[in-house]
Amino acid sequence: MSDYTDLRTRIDAREVIILDGAIGTQLQRMEVPMSHDAWAAIALETHPFTVRRLHELYIDAGVDVITTNTYASARHNLMPLGLGDKVHELNLRAVMLARDARDRMARERKVWIGGSVSNYGLMAGSEPGWQDYRYFRDRTETSDDQARSNLREQVEILADAGVDFLIAEPTGSSVQRRWVFEACLATGLPVWSGFKCRLDGTDGSLKVGYRSDEAFDAEFASLSGLGGEVVTVFHSPVDATDEALAVVREHWNGPVGIYPEAERPDYVDAHRDRSIETKLTPNEFVTRAQRWVSDGVQIVGGCCGVELEYIRPLRDALPARLAG
Repeated sequence: MSDYTDLRTRIDAREVIILDGAIGTQLQRMEVPMSHDAWAAIALETHPFTVRRLHELYIDAGVDVITTNTYASARHNLMPLGLGDKVHELNLRAVMLARDARDRMARERKVWIGGSVSNYGLMAGSEPGWQDYRYFRDRTETSDDQARSNLREQVEILADAGVDFLIAEPTGSSVQRRWVFEACLATGLPVWSGFKCRLDGTDGSLKVGYRSDEAFDAEFASLSGLGGEVVTVFHSPVDATDEALAVVREHWNGPVGIYPEAERPDYVDAHRDRSIETKLTPNEFVTRAQRWVSDGVQIVGGCCGVELEYIRPLRDALPARLAG
């Protein structure tokens, strides 16, 4: 068992913290099928021991924090799969698998468990352009009230199951981002508040989320003050991450974490085609990580496509503490 107070002490001491890498795409590497509706959460029902093994492998790779496989395990994700009656069971199982992995693999050191919460698959009326998102085109719209209820339900399960803190990972509109943050903060657990960004293909400006027209700087300035122990830039291309870091530093004086994606074009469909080139190689990732830490980033990990081979070198490549 790890107490978040110990992690906070390490962060306050300016220690560099290594987060795990991709959950979904690493499970794909381990021959687990994905679901358009629930992404990697379907593995909690079909391949639970593979999920536990994934956590074990990341712990063996030297990470300080593992993330529960709950990015897409809220009620609106599981109901289309006929698993609406298992919302509590599968979220509880996700935490238990992470805790089992920690108990088995981290007897000599502390490892913390972050409970992942997002708006994945949440086709609510407040989300612009959701009707055009091909994976969910045939989905029934979730009302705003139901969406907020689903998020509250999930975070309460994760908190009761024993995660050490919550990782808010919203990728939708500003409204949905606020829902995710508020649901997580209402538990009273420590929260890492995440922002996904991208460079607009038309004018190169920095935007939030996948499809919104909201400028990153305005969105970050508006929502970063809601609360949270750490701000993260996650699931974003590395070039966009670099630009976002400058904005974060203008508005946030606390700890910063970064866990980018590798920019593969096939996250949902062609899971196992390893011949498809990834824009970000493991060596390039380590070089970027070293630069981010030299710029004051304290927490480094990875998202989609940034898997074990990217994470293993970090322990030796990164300093134990921030400079200065």
